[in-house]
Amino acid sequence: MKNVIFICLIILSLLFAGHAKAANTLRFTAEDLYPLHFINQKGQSDGFLVDVVNAILNECSCDGTIEIMPQARAFRELQTDANTLMMSLLKTPSRAKNYDFLGEVYTAHAYLVGKNERPFQLTSLQSARGLRVSTVRGYFSQGYLEKAGFTLEKDLVLAPEPASLMKMLYKDRTDLVLTNTLHLEEELKSIGLDPTKIEKKLRLADFPSELHIVANKALPKETKNTISSAIQTIKQSGHYNALLAKWHLSNS
Repeated sequence: MKNVIFICLIILSLLFAGHAKAANTLRFTAEDLYPLHFINQKGQSDGFLVDVVNAILNECSCDGTIEIMPQARAFRELQTDANTLMMSLLKTPSRAKNYDFLGEVYTAHAYLVGKNERPFQLTSLQSARGLRVSTVRGYFSQGYLEKAGFTLEKDLVLAPEPASLMKMLYKDRTDLVLTNTLHLEEELKSIGLDPTKIEKKLRLADFPSELHIVANKALPKETKNTISSAIQTIKQSGHYNALLAKWHLSNS
C-alpha cells in the first residue's frame, strides 16, 4: 500500500513539474515572411529572427518555442496569452499603449512599389492619390493609407495576404503596392513572379520601420526585463551582427 501511495506521489509531482514548466514556457510567434521568419523545406521554423530569438533564449536560459502562423492569429495569441510574444512587430504609438516593446530586432523601410513599365511621377504619398494603392487587409499600412485619405470607394485596394497583394500588381488589378522590400526578389520568385518587372517608386519616410519583439502586458515584468537585457547582450557581443551576416542582411 505504501508503495502505491509513493508511486502516486511521484506521478503527481512529475505532472505538477510538467505543468509548471509549460506555464513558464515562452511562445514566440510570427507570420511567414522570408528571410525573417518562415517555414523551410524541412517544415521547420527558420530565418534571421528565428535565429535571434534562439540566441535570446540561450542567453537568458529561458524555455521557449517558435511558431509560424498567420498574422491575425499571432495577434490574437498575443492578446489572449500572457506567455505569447510576437518576434517582430512594427512599433507604432497606438501599439505602444497596448503592448510592451522589449527591443528593436530589425529595421524595414516601406515603399510604394509598382511595375517599371508604368512611370509614375511620385513626390509624396499624396501624389499617389487617384491611383489604386494596395496593402494587406488588417495590416498597420491599411490604417496608414486611410488616414492619408485613401478609401475603398476610390483608391484603396486590399488583399487577403502578401502573395495575393503582389499578384494583384502583376495582373494590373492595382497600380501601386505599399510594402517593405526586404528580400522582395526572393519572395516574388517563390510565387512565380518576375522581379525584374517592378521597381521602388517612392520611399515612405514617415512610415514606421522599427521591428520589435513584443509582449503581452501581463507577462511578468522580470521576464520582460530578462528578454530586453538578452537582446542588448547579443547585440553588444557581436552575435547579432554575425546573424545579420549569415542571412546577408543589413540593419540600416
